[in-house]
Amino acid sequence: MDRSVVALLLSGLVFPGAGQYYLRRRARACLFIVPTLMAAIYFFKKVMDSASALVDEVLRGALPADPVLIAERLHQQGDAASPMMNLAASVMLVCWLASVIDAWLLARAIARDAKATP
Repeated sequence: MDRSVVALLLSGLVFPGAGQYYLRRRARACLFIVPTLMAAIYFFKKVMDSASALVDEVLRGALPADPVLIAERLHQQGDAASPMMNLAASVMLVCWLASVIDAWLLARAIARDAKATP
């Protein structure tokens, strides 16, 4: 399989920066891995805090264990999403897209340089 395809698939399907890491561009990979990881940790921590609060309400009896009511409460919480949650999701999306494009372009440039050098 062509290295550009492998790098593209790694960055697109495994984790942003994985394709750059595969191409031995470790510092470049960190430009995608670190912000994505930080945003993902923040995002999932907030989601888990929200889920934990709902579970606590159900266990205390403040919220009936009715799936419709729980879904309604989740919908209400989703309407009050913080700008930081939106920022974290945006950072993850931008890093993912940029990583895929960069991995493909980087692999093509490496292949072109390898052909040019005898």
